[in-house]
Amino acid sequence: MNLYTPLLHDWAKRQGVQDVDDLTQEVFVKLMGELPKYQRGHGQSFRGWLYRVTSNQCRDFRRRIATRSLPGAAGLGDFEDEPSTADFEEVEYRRAIVNRGLEMIRDEFSERTWAAFHQLMVLGLPAVDVARNQGITENAVYLARHRVLTRVRREIDGFLE
Repeated sequence: MNLYTPLLHDWAKRQGVQDVDDLTQEVFVKLMGELPKYQRGHGQSFRGWLYRVTSNQCRDFRRRIATRSLPGAAGLGDFEDEPSTADFEEVEYRRAIVNRGLEMIRDEFSERTWAAFHQLMVLGLPAVDVARNQGITENAVYLARHRVLTRVRREIDGFLE
């Protein structure tokens, strides 16, 4: 739940939902009933299925909270369908999951370990510079990277297909 909440919020905002917290709660309630029946089809992904569930909930949510009258039938033809799951690139999805996983494990590491990891992996500094900045050996920099990556992989296991 903690892993997917930011992603659901992002999808809801993109579809024009203002109250993303309420919408996300509705999606999770819907998933409680739908997940036991979920079976991945050939060429389909869990993420794509989750997006469709979220998109449908967004549509229903907007219909329920509409407070002004709808345009006449002539104006309805101007609306486009929501973007398909193909519009959400794999890179964007992976980045969101990895970033959320990193947020969730941040407090498990010392400041020095996290700083070494961040400078090496996020800022892209060479290990020798990171070691100098942190007052540690290059080997300690690589160990910090390994520890953080191992832990985040465990946290997000199964969410990256």
